[in-house]
Amino acid sequence: MQDMKLRLPEKFVREHGDKLSGVATLAVPNGCTWQVRLEKANNNIWFHGGWRDFVEYHSINYGYFLVFKYKGNSKFNVLVFDMTTSEIKYPSNGDKKRQGSLNENEMSTPQELCVKEEVGTELIVIENLPMSSTRGSVLSGGGERALQAARMFKPQNPSFIRVIPAYSLKRNFVYVCPAFAKKYACGKKNVMLQASSGKWWPCQFSFKNGTTSPRTIGKGWKPFARDNGIKEGDVCVFELINRMEVVLKVSIFRVTEFA
Repeated sequence: MQDMKLRLPEKFVREHGDKLSGVATLAVPNGCTWQVRLEKANNNIWFHGGWRDFVEYHSINYGYFLVFKYKGNSKFNVLVFDMTTSEIKYPSNGDKKRQGSLNENEMSTPQELCVKEEVGTELIVIENLPMSSTRGSVLSGGGERALQAARMFKPQNPSFIRVIPAYSLKRNFVYVCPAFAKKYACGKKNVMLQASSGKWWPCQFSFKNGTTSPRTIGKGWKPFARDNGIKEGDVCVFELINRMEVVLKVSIFRVTEFA
């Protein structure tokens, strides 16, 4: 908790890192703004000083995902979605007074001058956010539209949404919504993923030590993603179509189709 920070995705850093100042401004829809110090080292950039306050104030927990829209001049608009993929109710502006400012210790690094740049449309989507997560993925405008389309999709059965980050394609897992896992997959080991074609892929849940609620879909996920051409930034809706056998129908909203 004391050293909480969030690493910005590599692609975003490559394109915008040299233009970012020492402090970023995060704005949420209720009009409240937060200043968060940026830590830079070895071609990496993190949200650091002030980030813990932002997370705690908005009660951000594991399973949430955040959408950052970069506006230029080190300013980001931020949307916070809970484990049901619903946007949270933001604390009222009147409740927020001093927490959005950095204290003297957090401002020990001198602030650099902002560099003027054209307003961008880059989106950083941080999904499955544990309190100290450093994982994220970058979406273009097509990714934003794919996410909107997925959220407008209304399955008839229980479901959850995942924006697919690069690490889920390189490694053999994708996170399961914790609330969904606890209610519908507690104690289950096997899961079947069904593509729109009707073909099934056998997979297995993975568990954190000492828990009965699965944390990820592990073994079998990588072949499913590969065989169905899933790419970074694609949005998947996992719909429970068979509760007894735990069969998840996967609807894929592809970035390329919304570009």
